[in-house]
Amino acid sequence: MRCLVGIDDTDSSRGYCTTYLAFRIAVDLGEHLSVVPYPRLVRLNPNIPFKTRGNAAVCLKIETNDPDSAFNALHRKLKELADVDGGANSGLVFLEDPDSAGAFRPIYNRALSQVVNQASVRAFLKEEGVRFASLGNGMGLVGAAASLGFSDSDDHTFELISYRRRESWGLRRSINPSSVREMDRRTFPHTFNNYDYQKRKVLVAPHGPDPVFAGIRGDSPSAVVKAFSQLDLEEGLEGHMVYVSNQHTDAHLRNPLDWKVYSSGWATGKVESVVTGRGGHVYLALKSGGRRRLCAFYEPTGDLRRAAKQLAPGDRVRLSGGVRRATSAHEKILNVERMEVLLLSRTPQKRTLARGTYIASPRANRHLTKPLTRYGAEALGVVLAREAAWLEGPATATKAPA
Repeated sequence: MRCLVGIDDTDSSRGYCTTYLAFRIAVDLGEHLSVVPYPRLVRLNPNIPFKTRGNAAVCLKIETNDPDSAFNALHRKLKELADVDGGANSGLVFLEDPDSAGAFRPIYNRALSQVVNQASVRAFLKEEGVRFASLGNGMGLVGAAASLGFSDSDDHTFELISYRRRESWGLRRSINPSSVREMDRRTFPHTFNNYDYQKRKVLVAPHGPDPVFAGIRGDSPSAVVKAFSQLDLEEGLEGHMVYVSNQHTDAHLRNPLDWKVYSSGWATGKVESVVTGRGGHVYLALKSGGRRRLCAFYEPTGDLRRAAKQLAPGDRVRLSGGVRRATSAHEKILNVERMEVLLLSRTPQKRTLARGTYIASPRANRHLTKPLTRYGAEALGVVLAREAAWLEGPATATKAPA
């Protein structure tokens, strides 16, 4: 029978990774279950202060002849690979009827742009008779449940995530930057956010102690597998797995802002003032819904900040991002991730700013940020093609260079 498994919050600042747990489930638990391609990598509200590193949960589609055995094996693997001592608060949700996954859709939609109460999720799971398990304070149950509400028929992208051998965890990742640039040139626009040409910085590899070596993101399984094969790797790897994901879809910015703290969304209004502050950050006062709202474009956002500097009073814009709580230095503020210039007022100064959509430079993109190349190229309702090399475990993984 086919089941759905949601997992979240197994990592900490010391390492580990929820996608690594998913990978180990796929390669280790063949006696109890098989993972069906493609596992779902589900990003949630990036503005949650108690999120894990990328606020990502994973939903696995599995086949099993013994749901009880599968659940118990999953629970054991969760306890093995969750860094509870380091602060992980893991959640596991086991849904035996995938046809009922639609009941989780409201949780997913809320978790994309709002703060979701863990107690309400626990109550829902008990009411629906859905099996679950938790570690630590169990906050990961929110993401685990939300991941079941993401559908392959939503706009989606793919990511191939490769994993390091345990002896390499915490060591510097060794990857040839020129091979990343060449791969990016060959695969554009079917892969994205591989390299920051402004800062000459590789973007596919993280910097922390987690097990991830590199992640290649693109519009199809074949695109990311092909791109990964073109990299010049300087260390042996444990393996890789391809995920379907809501990354790079702006899924968290679909709804109008309610301006609650930590919420994500968009607001339309008229520019009242634009000021450049310390550090080069740009602050904008927006008149929206009859109220004055403070909005920020931080220096690392690069292209987005430079565009915002050219705004003038009277311009009409739609700003999207997340609401940061008030501090002693600032009132509640919108951290802007995307700007749509709707109407430009007349000014005595000459401007190169034009109507259109502006986003941050790649180095400052959220995992959910939609690249400009994907506008008009959404994957709604696309049938997922099977890629033979979607999963490679330790037996077939990349060998160390001679």
